[in-house]
Formats: sequence, structure tokens, C-alpha cells
Amino acid sequence: MSLPWFIASTFILLVLISLVYDRHALKKVSYTRYFSAKAVYAGEQVEMVEEIMNKKLLPLPWLRLESSIAKGLEFGNQENLGISSGEISQNHVSLFFLRSFRHIKRRHNITCRERGLFVLETATMTTGDLFGLSRSAKTFPLHLELLVYPGLLRFHDLPLPVHSWLGELPVKRWIVEDPFLTAGTREYSAGDSLASINWKATARTGSMQVHQKDYTADSRLVICLNVETSESMWRTVTDVQRIELGIRYAATVAEYAISHGIEVRLLSNGRLEGSGARDSVDTWSIVHTEEFLGLLARLNLDRTVPMSRLMEIEADKGEADKDYLIITCHRGAELQLAASGLSFLGNGVEWLDIPSEGGGEL
Repeated sequence: MSLPWFIASTFILLVLISLVYDRHALKKVSYTRYFSAKAVYAGEQVEMVEEIMNKKLLPLPWLRLESSIAKGLEFGNQENLGISSGEISQNHVSLFFLRSFRHIKRRHNITCRERGLFVLETATMTTGDLFGLSRSAKTFPLHLELLVYPGLLRFHDLPLPVHSWLGELPVKRWIVEDPFLTAGTREYSAGDSLASINWKATARTGSMQVHQKDYTADSRLVICLNVETSESMWRTVTDVQRIELGIRYAATVAEYAISHGIEVRLLSNGRLEGSGARDSVDTWSIVHTEEFLGLLARLNLDRTVPMSRLMEIEADKGEADKDYLIITCHRGAELQLAASGLSFLGNGVEWLDIPSEGGGEL
């Protein structure tokens, strides 16, 4: 065979290979990624698992996999994994060979350095023929989320006198009669309604008997988390570590209260991930620790409104018999005035100051 024919046939062969890879390289290729847990605490480790399958005869001589995720998750050393980090996110790039009918499972050990909601939306896969004549890319939707709860402190590491005050909450309860709970019967007394009469017990005893209502404990704690570092602060938090300590305070208090049967609300002038720029946080009563910690994990440190304004709105509701714990970096005049309004209504108000130097090692 002459040299021109050899060159021509080689060129045709390369073109055919290129066309095959261009049309079929990423067909029957699947990719999934998942975490070993849906939620962990800051400082803990979690495993991320990747599964890549090539379910066809055509091998992939090279495969490039790219994805991006927010900073705060520290990946351990992994073969064929390059990581480049910026101020906000980190980009991951892997390059490897995938044989015919091959299933690869890769495990990554991750240390969760920061609390937050970490979302991995997509991963992009790029491949082609060995000679670089063709290139195909495909984006795989993942919608993968990992919640990292704020780390809890030891209860007695909370600043005095807050842990003493909290210790009294389980026994300082407002006892109210529950119309849905019945503890038996008792004799009729003046003022009892006809609807409360137990006619069967009356016929059996020969004297007027009424239902004896049981009592229930109605103990409610509102944790007011202020993301302002000073009374004059606008939107941007300048001392992030200080506010993060306040979030750990809130998590520790909530865990203690809920474990002692106290319903907890969160009131904060931060905003939750995915909410509007002016949407502050005002939750329902929460009875599960994980639910409360999940809200703190999703909390963004963007001030929505002054904390004093949130507490004024709370006072305008006119409700009493609640305990308010104000976790804050400052006690500005407007904030103290709003707290006085809540106290005037008959609510308990306690302050938990966030120290300026982060409070040391807790």
C-alpha cells in the first residue's frame, strides 16, 4: 500500500471513530452522587459516594467530571481529584478512563467545617475519542443537599446567669386547664356549666357530678437571635465569627429546652436560604430539635430589618406568659425599649450577650 493510500485510510478511520464517539460516547452512561447522611453537625465527617456506569461496549478513553459546591466542606485526599477553591465555592475536577460495561464507585471522606445548607445542583461530564477529534458533554441534574447543623456547646459553658435561668424553665410553667383532657369526676359546685355535668356519674352516686378537667403545661420559649453586630449596622455582617457563636448559643439553648418539653420559637432578623432579601425569620412553635437546628443551618447572615422592629411587632400581638431570650452583640437603646414592651405585657425577658472576642474556646 502506497503512503498516500495509508494516510487517506488512516484519516478516514479517524473520522469514523470521531463520528462514533460524537454520537454514542455518552449514551448509556449514568452518574449518581449521594451523601451517607442527610444532616450532620459542624465538625463531623460524612461520606459522599459517586457512582458512574458505562452500560455499553464502547469504552471511554478519557472522562472529565466537573462539579462545584460551596466552601465549608473539606474533602480528603483522593486520587484523580483536583480541587480549586475561591472565596465562595470550590470546583472539583476528575479525569479517568472508563472501560466497557464498567461500574465505578468512588467514596470521598468529607469534614464539615462550617454549618450551612450545601447544595450540589449539577455535575458535568465531558468525553471524546482518544485523538481529541470529537468532544461530547452532558450535564447531570443532582439536586443534592447536605444540612450541617451548628455545633452544640456544653450547657454549662453558656454565659452566666443564662444557664441558671434556663434550668428554672422546666419547672416555671403556666398551668392551664385543658378542655380536652378529663381526669375523672367531682361534685358539682356553683359556677360549673350544665355542659360539664356527667349524667351517668350523677345517676350512679345520687349527687350532681361534673367532669374533672386535667391540666397541661404550656411553656413557651422564644429565642430572639440578632445578627446585628452593632446598633448602627446596616445589612452586611462584618464579624461573622461572633454571629456564628450566637447561632451556637441558640442551638444549645433550643436543644436543652426541647429536651425538657418546652416548645421553642425562633425570631431572627437574618433570613433563611431561598427566602426574600427582606424576609425575616418568625417560626411556629417547634418541638423537635432537628427541625430547629435545620432552620439555623439554613440561616443566612444578611440583616433584613432592625431587631428592635421585630420585637415591636411581637409586642403588638399583645401576647403574654412567654419567655424571650435575646441573643445579641449589643443592647442598643431601641432594642432595650422593645424588650421593655414585651416585659410590660407580662412576658419574661432575658439577655444572652455574644462576647466580642468569640468567648474563647468552648
